[in-house]
Amino acid sequence: MNLERKHILVVTSVYPETTDANHGAFIREAIVRLQPTITKFTVFAPAYEASKSHVLDGVQVHRFRYCLKKFENLARDGAPTKLQRQPLYIVVAALYILLGTIQLFWVCCKQKPDVLQIHWPFPHGLMALPASILLGIPMIFSFHGAELMLANKFGFVAHILRWMLPMAKVVTANSSFTRALLSKLYNGEVSIIPYGLTIEAKPPLSRPFGHEPVLLFVGRLDERKGLRYLLEALPLVLAKQTVNLRIVGKGLLEQEIRSQCDALNLNNVVKFLGFVSKEELASEYASCNIFVLPAIVDSKGDTEGLGIVMIEALAHQKPVIASAVGGIVDVIQSGKTGLLVQEKNPLALAEAILTLLVNPNQALEIGRAGLADVQVRFSWARIVPLWQQVFTTALNTGLAGKGSERAI
Repeated sequence: MNLERKHILVVTSVYPETTDANHGAFIREAIVRLQPTITKFTVFAPAYEASKSHVLDGVQVHRFRYCLKKFENLARDGAPTKLQRQPLYIVVAALYILLGTIQLFWVCCKQKPDVLQIHWPFPHGLMALPASILLGIPMIFSFHGAELMLANKFGFVAHILRWMLPMAKVVTANSSFTRALLSKLYNGEVSIIPYGLTIEAKPPLSRPFGHEPVLLFVGRLDERKGLRYLLEALPLVLAKQTVNLRIVGKGLLEQEIRSQCDALNLNNVVKFLGFVSKEELASEYASCNIFVLPAIVDSKGDTEGLGIVMIEALAHQKPVIASAVGGIVDVIQSGKTGLLVQEKNPLALAEAILTLLVNPNQALEIGRAGLADVQVRFSWARIVPLWQQVFTTALNTGLAGKGSERAI
């Protein structure tokens, strides 16, 4: 089927407002890479504090309003985290689904897309259902892990997903970990399509002899990233080796993490950079010695579905140290492209960091192996055809496709 005459409407909770923004950058990058093969993409995403609809990369982005400006930030730091810390956000979540459903139906009536691609099918599958059924638009469900971790914790989410999954023409997952979670609800075919790079990798920067080694962390400052355990590991590292830690990102736990740095007397070795541009982020990857992602399974049962920051670090030829949780094990081959350690274990983190710091040749070899691996498994040359096949399958099977009878 010729995709050049088709219109894909992408439904997502996060999407960048500018080319330099990071929220949902992996979704934007996929669209940018696919644009030469598909006539039209449209994005349907929530407004952020009354932000307006706009055009980015030639793609119309419909920003739907769902609450007062002050509370229109449900997805920015992760809806489950917001709901856990501020239970009254359940009202905002209900408005998100209700008003999103109405506005998505209106956009579909007006735009008449050929396919709906639904990222995070809970709750967005619910929002897309009326348009799919009443207007006959086939759906693709793209799972990222968080919605399935919710299904593990809340039975009603699992029931909703079981009910909706047969209605999707194609189901995708970002990792084998996400697919394994999905298998508890669905026994149909699932295509694993990972994220690709969202920045242009720079050559590694060599540091002057005697320069203090640099550790890099990139990610949202929330519980599941496990940054507190890296901070607990730092004094163990500093007892044997001088080192600096640079932290890229912001989030709800920033003040708590800064307070932890104070308590551990780490202010002289830890630098908070906040959000940075893509150019600056690439420079941070290129100039660090080791990238560390100490992710955990958090109190909500959530963890990393894949971990695109590790893919970006590997593309910069950097050794990665990470926890052996979630989709991280899909990315890092322990001992070859990085070192995997037990989650919530500062001692194991410290030992892994010191292992690479005192063995620079090993770190160099791991970095080279990581670059070679990411150039094969996570290249856009591989990922784009996978998405093309998904869209073709959805268009060919239609709303009553044969995959609809494979749900448990």
